[in-house]
Parts: sequence; structure tokens; C-alpha cells
Amino acid sequence: MIMDNIETYWEMANRTIVIINILVEGWLVYRFVKPFMNQKTLYVGLSYSVVMLVFYCVPQEITYPYLSGIFVAYIMMCLLERRNIKQKIFLATSIYLLRWVVYGVALVLRNIMFDLFINTSYMYKEPVKQLIAYIIVELLYYSVAITIMCLVIKLIHKVYIDKKEDISGKELLLLFATLLTVMMGYFSFNFFSNVYVEDTGNYVWVLHPEYLLLRVIYQIVSFAAIFIEIVIYQKIKEKQREENVNILIEEQIENTKQHISEVEKLYEDIRALKHDMGNHISVLENLFLKNENDECEKYLAELKITYCVSVEGIKTGNPITDVILTQKQKEAEEKGIDFECKFVYPVDTSINAFDVSVILNNAIENAFEGVKECKNPYVFISAYRKKNAYMLEVVNCIKKRIEIDAETGLPETTKIDKSSHGFGLVNIRKVAQKYYGDIDISQDENKFTLTVMLMM
Repeated sequence: MIMDNIETYWEMANRTIVIINILVEGWLVYRFVKPFMNQKTLYVGLSYSVVMLVFYCVPQEITYPYLSGIFVAYIMMCLLERRNIKQKIFLATSIYLLRWVVYGVALVLRNIMFDLFINTSYMYKEPVKQLIAYIIVELLYYSVAITIMCLVIKLIHKVYIDKKEDISGKELLLLFATLLTVMMGYFSFNFFSNVYVEDTGNYVWVLHPEYLLLRVIYQIVSFAAIFIEIVIYQKIKEKQREENVNILIEEQIENTKQHISEVEKLYEDIRALKHDMGNHISVLENLFLKNENDECEKYLAELKITYCVSVEGIKTGNPITDVILTQKQKEAEEKGIDFECKFVYPVDTSINAFDVSVILNNAIENAFEGVKECKNPYVFISAYRKKNAYMLEVVNCIKKRIEIDAETGLPETTKIDKSSHGFGLVNIRKVAQKYYGDIDISQDENKFTLTVMLMM
């Protein structure tokens, strides 16, 4: 009975294995793009699997079905999330070429197993055993290919650090330089093998086994090139980040210098006032000794008008932070932001005023940025000691929850210019780590809280 329907069983086994593999490939596509997107990327993998299943069931042969499947997955990525389209082009092209590389390498193992266990004179006489061996070999082949693909995806994720950061046009050209070279090789190998089949009726690797060896070498080199290309791209991004951080630090140093000069001017005014007050006291003393009471009263009245001016501003215990917070308070008033400050400078500690100013400037600027779309914007700043730690807290309202990057623990930004906002929290964390501390971010639907801990 089995012998009579052996061809049917072969067809069933082949179809089942292919369908399972298509579903697994959809899962691999999902895994590859998931860290780069915020939306439900499962639909990307599902769209790929559905299209591939349709192509597999359609009687008409399609030249490049996997290319069509990846293209549909790319369209789904764009529909789910319309940001960073250039990166999605890179991801779609990469996963397509990586699939070709991985399956090409695994194919060598499959061909060896076919020669050893299936295409033998004994197996031709035992069709049932040959079918069982075929199923086992195919399952091993796809298992090896999927395992290698998982390792490749994990490796790409590890070296591609800035997954949520936008790719510029120039960066896409840089990344695509290698991908286009690999793609040209891919189409060249396929074109050559198809032409050879049409001309001779045989597969080129059957008569020329060295063809497969040459293709595998090219595929391995291609993967190495793609991997190195991503590493180089990340090095460039890291250098750009360092340059932006340095620019931001220079700006903050200039701001701090300005604050210090204002404090020095304030001290100069106080010294001048002390000098003048000495003279005024001497005049009043002489008038008092001469019993010139009327003149003494007039002189006191003039002094009151001249010097009894209320001194406005926030008092923190340090002149530099006084100036910074007073300026931020004025800026908040101009922007219509409710600004409340209960900040106290950590006196009698090793914490440097410049480091505290870096935290305050960056944290408050980010808070001002966060309240822009709120109806009743507010920013609340406080500081307190908790055992051997100095805690600085900045709270502001938000219109909606902010996405947090799972790898860095910092908010993701969709701003085009990330030179200030994107690196502000990075600089705050660096200062905190300098004092063996760190930052903590918490939020609910309408409130964002940044807590900075510095060990004293």
C-alpha cells in the first residue's frame, strides 16, 4: 500500500517541511526587526509567511519569491511605523541577503547528507527508507540553517547598538555600498546557474562541484563584509556622539563660566557696598556726635532709598546654583511654566558645583522640552540627603508616556536634532557615575520624574 502511494508521501513530506520552514522564517524576520521598531512587529513576520505561503501554493512559478516576501514585509514595517524609513530599507535588504548566505552555507551540509544517505544504490531499492532518510535530512538541513540564522541575527543585534536612531541619506549610502556588492554577486550566481540549466539541462553544481564551493566562499565573505560594515557604521556613530557630547560640554562650560562671572560681579558689588557702607557709617557717626539730628535723619532716609532694595532670586547655599536656578525661574515665567524649587546645595561635601550645574542645566532643559504640549505646564525641582547619598529630583508634566529604550534605560527621542536632548541625560548619567551613583526614570500617564543619586 505504501509502495503504491510513495510519490504522494514524498509530496506530502516535502510540502509539510516547506510550510513549516516558511512559518519559522516569518518568525526569524520578526525577531530580526523587533528591536528596531516600537510597534507590533509580529505582523511583519506574519505578512512575510502569508505571502510566501501564497506563492508556494500558486501553480505559476515566480522567479524571486523570497524577494517579493521581504518586500511585503518592508511595506508592513512602513505601515506600522512611518519613521526611519531609510533604516527599514537597510533591514529588509540585509535580512534578504543574510537568508541567502545562511541557506547557501547550510546547503553544503545538505548535499553531503544527500550523497551519503539518500542518493545511494541501496536507498534506490528501498524507497520507504529513502523517504524517511529524506525527511530526516531535510529537517536537519532546515534546523541547521535556522540555528545559524538565529546566531547571525543575535550577532547583528549585538553590534548594531543604535537601533532606534534615524539613519541619514549619507549613512544609508555607506551601508548600501556593501549590500549592493553582495546583491550583485547574488544575482550573478543565480543568473549563471539558471542559464546553465537552460543550456545543458543539468544543474551546474552536479557537473562542476567547485561551483558550490566558490559560492559558499563568496557567501561567507559577504556576511563578513556586512558585519564589518555595521561595525564601521557604529564606530562612526560613536565618534559623532562623542563630538556632540564634547560640543554640549563646551557649551555648558561656557554657561558655567558666565554664571561664575555673574557671581564674581555680585561679590564685587557686595565688596563695593561694604566699602561704601563704611564711609556712610563714618558720616552718620560724625553727624550724631555733632547732634545734627535733622541731617542724620535725612542721610538715613537717602540711604534707605538707595540701598534697601529687595534682592530677588533663589537661595540654595551656593552662588553658582543660585544664579542657574534664578535664570531658569525667569525663563519658566517667560514660557508660562509653573516653576517650583526646593533645591539645596550639598555643602560640606566633595560634590563639585560644576558637576551639579551640568545636572541642573540638562535636567531642567529636558523638563522644559517635556512640558511644551501640556495645558498647565509645571516643573518641580528638589534635593535632599538620604543617608550617604545626595538625591536630586526633577518632576515635570507630560502629555503622554515617553518610550524608554530597553538597552540604555533612557527615553527615546524622535527629534531630528538630538545634539542637546539626546545627550543631556547621557551627560547627567556620566556625572552621577563619577560619584558612584546613577539616574532613575519613572513616569505615569501625565508625570515624568528624573532622580539623580550622587554618593557623598
